[in-house]
Amino acid sequence: MKKLFVVLSLLLSCSLLFCGCFPEIMVIPDNDSFGESKIFEKEGIKLTLTDKFIEKESELGFYAYYVSDFCGVVVLKEEFSLEEGLADRSLEEYIGNVITNNGHTDIKPQNKDDLWFYVSDSGETRSYSYSFKGSNAFWIVQYLCVSSDANKLEDLFFLWANSVDVE
Repeated sequence: MKKLFVVLSLLLSCSLLFCGCFPEIMVIPDNDSFGESKIFEKEGIKLTLTDKFIEKESELGFYAYYVSDFCGVVVLKEEFSLEEGLADRSLEEYIGNVITNNGHTDIKPQNKDDLWFYVSDSGETRSYSYSFKGSNAFWIVQYLCVSSDANKLEDLFFLWANSVDVE
């Protein structure tokens, strides 16, 4: 069940870009257009984005998702109770399993400044998926953008991922 949930969730996040749920993600703004920092909170997680984002209700089962004119952010929550022993896994093990369960054979987990993540491409979409371990769940915060804009946004995604706080 876990494998199906993870695979389905990540595939659906990529499909959001293709079905028009993020219709404005076509032009990347200049640095002055990213907006002012804004904290978004939902039970169990707090993250900093900017005031250019709005929170949308997920019809696809995401814990939360946010959109702006230049990217989207999807939050997935996988409670430890879904699988015996899940709470005992490290972040590296967890994200490695996510990568494997999604059929990526050429992607390895990356660690930068104690943040575990991986980067994947699907069509014209690039996603940066950061994992976090809370007291009762693993979290994935996935930043999505048009692949051609990725180099301009990846430092910003890393900055935002450093702001994530989970319970």
